Amino acid sequence: MKIILLFIALVSSVFGLSINESMLKVHSVLVPKISLMDYKIQDKLTNNTIKIAIAYTSGEYKYASSLKNKIDNRYKNGIKTYKVVTELVRYKNINNVNANIYYLFPSSKNNIKSTIKQAYKNHALTFSYLKDDLKHGVMISLDIARKIKTVLNLDAVKRYEISLRPILIEISDVYGAKNEI
Repeated sequence: MKIILLFIALVSSVFGLSINESMLKVHSVLVPKISLMDYKIQDKLTNNTIKIAIAYTSGEYKYASSLKNKIDNRYKNGIKTYKVVTELVRYKNINNVNANIYYLFPSSKNNIKSTIKQAYKNHALTFSYLKDDLKHGVMISLDIARKIKTVLNLDAVKRYEISLRPILIEISDVYGAKNEI
């Protein structure tokens, strides 16, 4: 029995997803800035505030809190003329949150879909830690290799009637174009 438990622990540690703090630091800088790439951001703000909902499962609470703290510290004075507010929300409570951008930590396809549905109601952007989530309809992720590159799911952006500035499209990789991610 001990051998079986040891084997399961080894397999889960080798194949389990690990969240990288360095990647979270990059995400914390870019997520609020990317929200400004939405042409209609002014119309979507309440009290001149960009609200970012960070969706997580109980296993990612530590990382969600880390991302929230990084964003809060970096943008404590806001960005341009806007205040930036972050909110941690468990996926099971996502329908109770109105935000301008929804940041998704790794989760089930159902959780991702319900978050995308909530974002659609609010005409909000969706940004995922995993670029693999683009196949489920998330709009934006990052490819971090030699260079940091934004990856856009333009089909999702168009489907949810988000209007992005051309510069973001020009500097990004497009999901599904040429070499599918």
